[in-house]
Amino acid sequence: MKKFGYLMGAALLTLGSCTNEINEEGFVDKANTISFNAYSNKTRTYLSGDVDIAKMKDGSFGVVGYKNSDNNIYLGSTTKATEQVWDETKKAWDYNNENEKKYWPSGSMDFFAYFPYSDNGATFATTKTNTEPVMTIKSDNGNQDILFSYIKDRTQTDLVHLYFYHALSKIKSVEIQVAAPDIEVSVSNIEILNSYTKGNIKVDNTGVATYSDGTTPRSVGFSPAKTINSQTAETNRVLFDNDENAYLFATNTTEHDKVKGTGQTMWNGTKDALNSGKLSESNFICMKLTGKVKLHHTDTDNDEYLVGSANDDGVMYIPLRGNSANSADISEFLAGRRYIYKIVMSSNVGYKDNGDPIMLSYIKFGVNQVYGWSDVIVTINL
Repeated sequence: MKKFGYLMGAALLTLGSCTNEINEEGFVDKANTISFNAYSNKTRTYLSGDVDIAKMKDGSFGVVGYKNSDNNIYLGSTTKATEQVWDETKKAWDYNNENEKKYWPSGSMDFFAYFPYSDNGATFATTKTNTEPVMTIKSDNGNQDILFSYIKDRTQTDLVHLYFYHALSKIKSVEIQVAAPDIEVSVSNIEILNSYTKGNIKVDNTGVATYSDGTTPRSVGFSPAKTINSQTAETNRVLFDNDENAYLFATNTTEHDKVKGTGQTMWNGTKDALNSGKLSESNFICMKLTGKVKLHHTDTDNDEYLVGSANDDGVMYIPLRGNSANSADISEFLAGRRYIYKIVMSSNVGYKDNGDPIMLSYIKFGVNQVYGWSDVIVTINL
């Protein structure tokens, strides 16, 4: 399993001005409209399904600016950012609404931006402070790559570079490999138990994002169920890939790439961690697979259901902590990281709700030989 991470540091948004003339309102002349341009590092490679500069140009981003002279909002409003759209003719970002254009004031400004834009996609504080979030972005469904940016102390003579960070983590793909013989696994649903996909992303006055009001564990269903059958040599299958867009709240407890996560704990796969409790009632993050596991006994030519039954699905739990090529122990989801899971079922197929393993091999008995009687002739002469 390889831990992926990338920062969309290639997203460079530039605000510029043409002259330094000040008009009667104390603002620079109309030639100095706060305007945007975008650049990308062409040497970077971006995978399908996630946002890069080209995909930003297919949408739009919102930006709000604060004057540092009074810390009050100046560009945009508390309920609506100014929308910036890509003008292919001009080869530049431009205001979607001409009436929202602003001109550089005297003094410096701080800017907060997010992608993708929507009319109610974010709210902003009237005055930026050190105690309250400045920008609150809504995460509605866990299907979008949400980006945010913050830059401080920019003036009309500066080029303002907005570095966009990913606000969420992502499960990029899940693959199951059956390493034991005579096993058939069918999966109808995957849920990342106790993970959050909906809620708010709050960016403070230092540009660090946190989460609040998280709800709705991430779930991906399949109809019909996807099957892996070692009897037919179909020993592995990708259950879902990048196109599912399975974005999640990060869980790290310390800041990483401008995001501080929920602090939730991944289950480590031990029963002791549950303290005689159940995974379904715990706060641990783990994978919950719904489906069936069938073991074929070649000696008797009978099938045994280890999970579920012929007519009904059952449940198995999978710990998400594990070893990868570049991490000894993946114990948290980080924003800007995409995780590829490969679940190898060899000695067991997962765990029960109480943390017991669902074993593929059990104690079997066979009768190899019954030793015959040996006659002992005893002659007694009287």
